[in-house]
Amino acid sequence: MEPTLPDARDITPLTLKQIGALPVFKNAMGQWYVTLITTRDSGRWSIPKGNPIKGHSKAEAAAFEAFEEGGLVGKMAKRKMGSYVFWKRRSGHWELAEVAVYLMIIESRAAEFKEKGLRQIQDFSFEDAEEIVVEPGLKTLIRLAGEKLNRARA
Repeated sequence: MEPTLPDARDITPLTLKQIGALPVFKNAMGQWYVTLITTRDSGRWSIPKGNPIKGHSKAEAAAFEAFEEGGLVGKMAKRKMGSYVFWKRRSGHWELAEVAVYLMIIESRAAEFKEKGLRQIQDFSFEDAEEIVVEPGLKTLIRLAGEKLNRARA
């Protein structure tokens, strides 16, 4: 008797669809930086991200997450710059998440915002940001954004 294989749909992980903002700004010397925010659960450096919001575009939802998590206000790209996947820790299990990332040019920073005090917020050079994040796909998006922005400056 031959063994019966399970249907691949029964073992393939469901993917949580999220949106995120890659917040960047140019200093007075014309150098570009990226702002990273720590996650609440593990404290690792990442970008502001969350779930899509019904009635809003994905870019608008990413802007909302950037404000809620880091008090960041800025101009959002209308098209996503790319996406990456990571394993999101849930209570008692892990879930695969795919994050559609939108570039945000920071225009201001609010003094008060919902998650103030729950996360660390820090500005990094693109090279340092790429080094400090864990997710390989996010590292790649940071590197590519830095290359493109710095090339435009030259």
